[in-house]
Amino acid sequence: MSQHIRTLKEGYWDRTTVVRAVDGNLRVRKESRATVNPGPWAHAALRNEITFLNAFRENHKIPLPTLLDCWDAETIGYEIPFFEDRVDVARSLLTGEFKQDAADDMQSELCMAIFDGLHRSQLLQDDHFAVHVQKIIRESIITLGGEERFHALTSGPQVRINGQKIPSLAASLSLLEEQSLFEKLGATPDVLLHGDLILENILWAPLLLIDPVSVAGLTSGHPLFDLVKYESYARGELYAIREELVSAGPVAAGFNFQIDWEHTDLAPFRRLDLCAVFREGYLRTYHDLDHSLYSLIDAYFSLVMARNTTGTHQWARVLNGCQSLAAAAGELDPKL
Repeated sequence: MSQHIRTLKEGYWDRTTVVRAVDGNLRVRKESRATVNPGPWAHAALRNEITFLNAFRENHKIPLPTLLDCWDAETIGYEIPFFEDRVDVARSLLTGEFKQDAADDMQSELCMAIFDGLHRSQLLQDDHFAVHVQKIIRESIITLGGEERFHALTSGPQVRINGQKIPSLAASLSLLEEQSLFEKLGATPDVLLHGDLILENILWAPLLLIDPVSVAGLTSGHPLFDLVKYESYARGELYAIREELVSAGPVAAGFNFQIDWEHTDLAPFRRLDLCAVFREGYLRTYHDLDHSLYSLIDAYFSLVMARNTTGTHQWARVLNGCQSLAAAAGELDPKL
């Protein structure tokens, strides 16, 4: 019987802890937990994560942890070694311990692991990525539109955010379908993705990638998926939204969504460049970056998580999703 040592993270529908195994070694355990609303993808995502790690059990070229144990009974979960000598990049950044030379080295190794490693690996399954993205965006608009407070953002021809008129979510989706952007998204061959490439899931040093597979359970898709997810956190935007360092919600003349970039908690993101080297690696590998597809994937992330959050956090997700979808349709300048 393993011994609980401490809790590392309470997720939306899972829990990550450090446990001591019967042999005395420390392990990290990630497993599902009872929750009133586990979300539409919770169990499938965790099962896909186990499959992902199991596929790389004997692969030592890509820096993923060794799967030590897994189960699917009263709970769904798995165990990997506990790496006491490595800290996640987010923590090092926020405590001021991470320096620019380390940030550059980390991004260089990340390029090799993602663009030369995972993206060149055999797919685990066909996730029908473009079809999935279109379906989830449509479902999210319908689900969010069922709440009166979001109705103006999801329906009608236009909405005003930060004083600027842009199409509503439904109107932007119609434009994207007319422009055949989802067909364009599906025209690029899918690659094996990390899927949740945020600084909290990057251990350093040396590099180790943990918690693969997207919140919706995707294991494959357009290569931009990993870049968009990485940059959303590395720029500070995702952290600001999660920590509610934003103003987001209805105002007299429509809606307002602003990140408080002068907040002291966001200073670490202003201090270091965590994006340039990784983006250069993407461009070196794929030779181009489609701004419309980038914004489309960013909108997808926002709308997926809007269905799993509450309060200011949820408002920020919905409003960011509305802006990003409008940018994808060419109705707003992209955030690039």
